[in-house]
Amino acid sequence: MELFRALGSLIEVPAAEHARVAAALGLPAVPTAAEHAGVVAQQRYPYASVYLGVEGMMGGEARDRIEGFRRALGLGREGGPRRGVETSADHLASLLGLLASVDEWRREESDSARKALLTQARVTLVWEHLASWTGPYLASFEGCGVPFYQAWASLLGDSMARLDREMAFPDYLPAPLRGAPDPADPRREGGPAFMGALFAPARTGVILLRDDLLRLADETGLVCRAGERRYVLNSFLAQDPGAALEWLAAHAEDWSGRVAATSPAPVARWWSDRATATARLLRELAADVETAPFEAQCAASGVQNASSGVQNTSSKSHDATSDVRSAAPKASTSVSAAADVR
Repeated sequence: MELFRALGSLIEVPAAEHARVAAALGLPAVPTAAEHAGVVAQQRYPYASVYLGVEGMMGGEARDRIEGFRRALGLGREGGPRRGVETSADHLASLLGLLASVDEWRREESDSARKALLTQARVTLVWEHLASWTGPYLASFEGCGVPFYQAWASLLGDSMARLDREMAFPDYLPAPLRGAPDPADPRREGGPAFMGALFAPARTGVILLRDDLLRLADETGLVCRAGERRYVLNSFLAQDPGAALEWLAAHAEDWSGRVAATSPAPVARWWSDRATATARLLRELAADVETAPFEAQCAASGVQNASSGVQNTSSKSHDATSDVRSAAPKASTSVSAAADVR
């Protein structure tokens, strides 16, 4: 189980000791701070709450569940200091480190009753707080452009799959997935709700990265403005809502296939089905935009309302979404430093 602790450490900001760990695991050369910033810190946030929370933000009920689990084990609120920085309880490094610790405690426990409790705690940790989101998260590293992170994601995915095969999981979905609302339909819930839900993977079943929006611009010919992801997508919808919605629908369909076998079967099926439902909604909205007169588009799909709502609030938005812009990483760039962003 020390493998999981080692893999967890490698998603943090690169440090001198990472080279030794990576070499021991047969991984490529450790990335630079700039590569970590571009691939992880500014896009693929390694926090469970981003992928399991209904708002797609760090913290909230998803993190509270993990902190409650830690308290049940008699542990403190935070994940513990790592190189002088306190890591949030829902950070992947903290969760994988906790998995290694629980396994160690279980092996060393001599009391049969306590050993049984630790065995059940191990299953709960994996099912509720790791397997529930790591499959899609690791899938997002495909084609990230940094060999280290692609190899790291593959190794962690294989390791999780082996662990999954060893465990007897419950016959119900993890709590965050059971309680996740459906994708927001702007025709019923309004444009702002629709726009916000697009960046909440637990609602759409889809991870929408900064790089995906850059690809959307390249493939549709739309102008990509600098700003937060919501602002950028808002500008796409204002320029050509039909083209933007069609691209997003195709992305959701592709994502459904990508995550179909990345987790234990019930979890993978949930993510895949949720992405398919999102694609279907987006295609309906695109059809509404194409068939309705321009002046009726707001009433037909709510997409224009989504655009205006985001424009009015984009300067105030400080959620877990990344800015779609070039950002030179600073020496202090840290995934953990983003833990308080809500």
